[in-house]
This record gives sequence, structure tokens and C-alpha cells, in this order.
Amino acid sequence: MIEGFRLGVFSRGVTLWDGLDFAFGDAAAWFVTGPPSSGKTLLLSILRGERRPDAGDVVVSGESLYRGNPSLARAWRASCGYVPEQAVADAHRTVGDLFRRSALAGGGVRESEQMERTDRLLEMVGLPGALEWRISELSISERMRACLAAELLRGPKVLFCDGLVAGAGVPFWEMLWGLFRALAREGNTVVLAERRIPERWGLAAGDPEPVGPFRLYRLPVQGVKGGPG
Repeated sequence: MIEGFRLGVFSRGVTLWDGLDFAFGDAAAWFVTGPPSSGKTLLLSILRGERRPDAGDVVVSGESLYRGNPSLARAWRASCGYVPEQAVADAHRTVGDLFRRSALAGGGVRESEQMERTDRLLEMVGLPGALEWRISELSISERMRACLAAELLRGPKVLFCDGLVAGAGVPFWEMLWGLFRALAREGNTVVLAERRIPERWGLAAGDPEPVGPFRLYRLPVQGVKGGPG
């Protein structure tokens, strides 16, 4: 369980939002939507233990990230998967570098198993044989899908994604829909931040919970007729 209590962010003398409460249960896929500049990326940074809120606290499995031992926030951040809205585009980096970094962070996975999982993940996100591709030469969709696949290699129990659905593009929505729900069924937690939710995803999720400038949806885990298109 990830809980945010009375969270507030103040920037340049202005209150962006304050007094917000969030609860992201385990084994679920969550969708946080909000207008541009509403602080979605900031919210993910706070929930990940990367950016201390100006007010309030985040509690993970009953332990405070910001009012307890500072090492807890660092350990929590290291354990979470994260797909940023702006993927690094270093001219010398390849997709394989992303996977090697992920494998080091995950630890305990045999090299033969890593390669098998890497091939399977790249094929799943529509990038078969992309290990040697330079990240700087990829489209936005390709970068985000490569980053997602690399994060999944280490099997994080919690995955945060910023703008992934919009960045991946409509042709990959069905794949993402199935992936997020499968991760939730396996006991993982997925938190997605986007400007808007695809219409049929929203219909399947039902009425959102309003939290300040945000809307919080819980995607259905069990089968939904008609798909996510």
C-alpha cells in the first residue's frame, strides 16, 4: 500500500496543491490524470521517494518515507521501476545499455535468463532485435517502450510510468492494457500519470475519484468485454 497524507507542493511562492490524500493499493493498476502543469510528474517523484513534499508525508507498507530513516526512501526508490516522460537520449547509449543497467539493479538473475527475458520483453513491446539500436536515433514511442521493457527485466513490485501511454501511441495501447492488468494480477502495483485516460479505458475503469486537480482511476484486473481500444 502506498499512501500520501495531506501532500502539498509550493513553487515560486504559489501553492500548486495542498492537503491531498492518495491511496494506491497493492495488486492494482492506477491511472492519475490531470491537466498540463498540474504536477503529475512531481507527484510521481514524491511517491517514489525522490522529492520530499513541502507538506505531508508518504507511507509505504506502514512506514514513513520522509519522517523516518532517510535510507528507507533511498531503498524504496531503488526498488521501484520508473519510466520517465523524457527518456535519456545519450548519443552513445544503446537499448542494450538500458537492459544492462536494469540487470545490475535487479541482481540475482543468471545471464542466460537475462538474455531470454530481454528478447521476450523487446518482442512484447514491438522492438525485436533492438539491443544495439542507439537511443538517440529512436522515436519517442520507441524510447519509451524500450525503457519500459528494460525496467520490467528486473521485475519491480511497483512500477511508476510518466506519460507512457501517450508516448507509446495508439497502436500499442492494447499491449499496454493487457500488460498493466497482467502485472496487477501477479500482485504488482502500477501507477500511471497521464493528461487523460483513453476513452474506453476510462469506461472500463468507471467513475474516477477526484483528488485536487487530479482524477484517480483503478483499471479493472479481470476480463472486460470489448477491449481497450
